[in-house]
Amino acid sequence: MRTYRFIVGPADAGARLDRYLATRLPSTVSRSMIQRGIRDGGIALRDRLAKAHQKVQPGDVIEARLSSLPARAGDAPLTPQPIPLEIVYEDAHLLVVNKPAGLVTHPAPGHWDGTLVNAILWHLQQAEGSRVQGQGVTLHPPPSTLHLSLPRAGIVHRLDKDTSGLLVVAKTDVAHAALSKQLEARAVQRRYLALVEGWLPMDQGTVNVPIGRHLTHRKSMTVRHLGGRSAVTHFRVLNRVDGEGSRVKGQGVRQGTGDRGQEDMSHVSCLLSHFRYTVLEARLETGRTHQIRVHLLHLGHPVLGDTAYGRHPAAYWSALGITRQLLHAYAIRFVHPVTRRSVELRAPLPADIVRWIPHGGSCLHFPP
Repeated sequence: MRTYRFIVGPADAGARLDRYLATRLPSTVSRSMIQRGIRDGGIALRDRLAKAHQKVQPGDVIEARLSSLPARAGDAPLTPQPIPLEIVYEDAHLLVVNKPAGLVTHPAPGHWDGTLVNAILWHLQQAEGSRVQGQGVTLHPPPSTLHLSLPRAGIVHRLDKDTSGLLVVAKTDVAHAALSKQLEARAVQRRYLALVEGWLPMDQGTVNVPIGRHLTHRKSMTVRHLGGRSAVTHFRVLNRVDGEGSRVKGQGVRQGTGDRGQEDMSHVSCLLSHFRYTVLEARLETGRTHQIRVHLLHLGHPVLGDTAYGRHPAAYWSALGITRQLLHAYAIRFVHPVTRRSVELRAPLPADIVRWIPHGGSCLHFPP
C-alpha cells in the first residue's frame, strides 16, 4: 500500500480528479488504474470518498491509497544473468559498455530482468570469481550482491531501450559520486549520431527548450515551457541524403517472391523516391529523458524509426528494414574519478545505422 497526498493549486481549478491524478502520480500508474482505485474507495477528496468525474478546486486535499501499483524498480530482486556485454573500457573503478539496441538499461515494470543491470552484475560476479579462484577465499556477501549497494547498480546515466552506444558504470562509491557530480556539472561530453527525417536546413545549431512529462501521455516527454526542466542539445549536420540515390536501396527491405515480392519492392521504391534524411551529430549538455528525440521533433525532424515521437507507424519503418530509432551514442569524454586524467572513448557505428550512411560512414568527419 502506498499513500500519496496532494493539495490542488489555482492552475488546476476545474480539472477532473482522475485527470489531475494522472499528471501527478508516477508514470507507471495509468488512468484506468486511478479510476479503479477511486471505485475501490482508495482515493478521498475533501476527506470524502471520491468519484472520477469530480472537479477539483484550489485548496482541495486529495489522498490516494493505492495497493495495486506496479512495484518500484528498486523493489525487484536483481540477479546476475549471462547476457553478452561489449566492454569498451574497464579498470578497478569503472567500466564503459557499448549497449546494443533492444537492451533495457534498468529494471522496470515489464522488464524486471534481462536488462543491462543484470548483465553487469553477471560480469562483475565472473570477474570477481576469477580473481579469487584457487585462493580458497569465501566472499561475504557473495559477488552477486557486491554491487547492489550502489544506486542503479553503478550506472550513472542511461540510454533508451532502442538507443545503442556508450554507457559508464561505476564500480565504487567514490567513482559513482565523482561521475555523478561531473554529470550534474555538465562536464561529461556525450556525442550521438542521429539520422533524422527530411533535410535539416541549418548546418549547426542549439536547441535550448525545457522538457517535461506529457500531461496526458505520461510515458512520453514533451517541450514544456511551464513546468519543464532545462534541456540543451547542440547539433551539427554531417550529411544530407536522398533516399532514392543512397546505397540503401534494396538493402534490408522487406523481400518476397512472385507477384507479392514485386509489389513489396515497388512499395519500397515508392517510399525511397520521396525519402530524404539528414545524418547529424548531437551533443548533450543536459541529460533529460528522451532529450535528443524530443528536441529533434521540436525542430520538425524526428529520428528515423522513432514510432513514439515520429510521424510514421512501425509498419512504415519495417517496410524499409528499420526496426528501431536510428540513434547511437558513439563518443564520450569524462575525467577519471581517481586518476583525474581525461578519458575519451568511441564506439563503432552499428550495422543497421552504417547501411543508411553513404559510403558506410567513411566520408563523415567527426570532430576530435
